[in-house]
Formats: sequence, C-alpha cells, structure tokens
Amino acid sequence: MKTKSLFFFLSGVLLGSTAVHATGNFDAATQCRSVSAQTCSVAQSLGRGVNMGNMLEAPREGDWGVRLEPAYIDLAASVFKTIRIPIRWSNHAAPTADATLDPVFAARVDQAVDAALAKGLYVIIDVHHYSQLFGDPLQGSELPVAADVVDIRLINMWKQIAERYKNRSPKLLFELLNEPHGRMNSTAWNLLMPQVLAAVRQSNPTRTVIVASTYWSAVRDIALLAMPQQDRNLIMTFHTYDPMAFTHQGLSWMPQFPAGVTCCDATQKKAITDALDKARQWSVGSGYPVYIGEFGSDNKADMSSRETYTRFVRDEAEKRGIPWTFWEFASSFGMYDPVAKAWREPLRRALLD
Repeated sequence: MKTKSLFFFLSGVLLGSTAVHATGNFDAATQCRSVSAQTCSVAQSLGRGVNMGNMLEAPREGDWGVRLEPAYIDLAASVFKTIRIPIRWSNHAAPTADATLDPVFAARVDQAVDAALAKGLYVIIDVHHYSQLFGDPLQGSELPVAADVVDIRLINMWKQIAERYKNRSPKLLFELLNEPHGRMNSTAWNLLMPQVLAAVRQSNPTRTVIVASTYWSAVRDIALLAMPQQDRNLIMTFHTYDPMAFTHQGLSWMPQFPAGVTCCDATQKKAITDALDKARQWSVGSGYPVYIGEFGSDNKADMSSRETYTRFVRDEAEKRGIPWTFWEFASSFGMYDPVAKAWREPLRRALLD
C-alpha cells in the first residue's frame, strides 16, 4: 500500500471492493470455459483470504514495522483458506539483467511459503513494489536499475522463482506482478506479460498463475488486458479500494482525503457494487475466473464504519462468487493487533462471521 501514494494523489479514484467465502454465484460453465478443470477448481477454492502485507514487500523486512512471524501464519490458517504473501523480490536481486536472487532472502521466503502450505492453505506469491519497472521513485534501500534491463529482470526473476518452487503443491499460485502502473501501462504490460508467463511455464507448465490488470489493478482496465489464449491455467486479479475518500482518509501522503468520512451510504455502496459487477461481467464474457487481491480501509477511519464497509464488500463479492484476500493482516489496515496480540474484533467479525 505504501507506494500507492503518487497514483492516488494524481487520480484520487480506484475501484470497488468485495469478498468471497464459498462459491456464491460462481458459474463454472461460463467463468471457467477458458481455463482448465484444475484452475477452475483452484479459483472456486480460494475462498476467504488475507494479505501478509507490509512484511516481505517492505524494502527490507521490518522496515514498515511488522515482520512475517510464524504465529501469524498459524493464526491465518485457523480462519482463512488463502494467504497472499506480497514480496519485493526486486530489492533482493542483482540490479543487472540476470537479476540473481539473494539466497538468504529467497530462503526466508521458502520458510513462509512452506509453513503456509504445511497448514493446508492456498498460498499466493507475487512480485510486489518493483519500483524501477514502473518508473516510481526509489524507496528506502532500493538500488537504481538501468532502464534497459528493468523488463528482462522481471522475466529472469520469475525464471528463478518458478524453478525454485516447481515441485511445491498446486496450492501455491504465482501472481506475475502486483498493480502494473506508470510506464507499465496496458500496451507495455500486454507485451511483457506473455514473456514473463513463458518463463514460468518452462518449469511450471500447469501451475495456476494470476495476472493483474493495469492502472494499479483497477477494474477500469480489465477490458484492456490481453489474456494469452493458449494458456488455460490463468486467473485475473483486480484490487478495489472504493470509496477512496473513506478507505484512505487522514493519511499524510494522501492529503486530498481528510479524516472524518463515514461509510457506507447509497452512493458509496454503488461505487463498490458497480466495480464488482464490471469484474463479474468481464469474467462471464471472457471465461476467466476473477479474484480480488486487495481491499480494506486504514485505521484513520472510525471502526464502526470500517466494520460496515468490510462486511458490505465481503457480502457483495460473495454474492457474485468472487474470492478475495483482505488487505491486510497486522499493520494499519490490519485485522490483527500485533501489540495486543488479538484480533481487531469488528474486522474479524465483518470478514468471517
């Protein structure tokens, strides 16, 4: 979330939000006609999930005040079916074209992935916050990367990641790139994405892969995404944070959204459901399952409104058969208080009861 500030400052708008538990109104005959039976089954099984956010996608683990503790995986496994682990691989890889991964960091990711798989969870790993690829300002300890190698680095990072995890359970899913934006617009992403996918398929020919829409994974760009027709093991992901004036209020890096906004009136609800309807319509039209990678609200909003918003998004997503991973576990959007070592009960209730 932390690097979204420039985008949100410029646009002030994203999409709508939601959640899913079982399959709701999931229609395999239409929403899976472009994918294999295996990937259709995975899509229907993701259910409710949570992001282990602000942990391994910080420039260095711990930089953003929270680390991926083993107890967090245990807690997540007790109530969720899926966890998404955002990972800033790009800051732990050589800045050269080969993008050789740091073996110490890669072993750290192994620990998290294997612990989650051992709990029977579906696990999604991605490439998160690749600032240089998007043309974003560098964060923290990020190193500059020459413009002529930023694209090939993504391909080579995935070649190594895919090889590393090729023998893991089919419950491990690869998400090629979190929130393409900036210089990675729809034209650029539709050119690069098939090359990244081809690198994955060298070692993982049938693993389910998640592909994001552009404009920060916004619903508005879904129709611009060119899914590789020959690959039958793909799921499309989008993110939703509407209404932004509520979910991102009071943040110092988003001064256009002052604190004090409640949720959810009829207009706010319509923004949410319009986005979900558009995503489902794309799914039915294209034959690819869809999945909400992120939705949530920051703790600057009042808890009663956060509970209302979270439950509404969850319920509306589940009505449409769309699985989700809530943003996030234990930071400012989080449902768990790492100091009190307890669930933030209104959010837990809104997501799970």
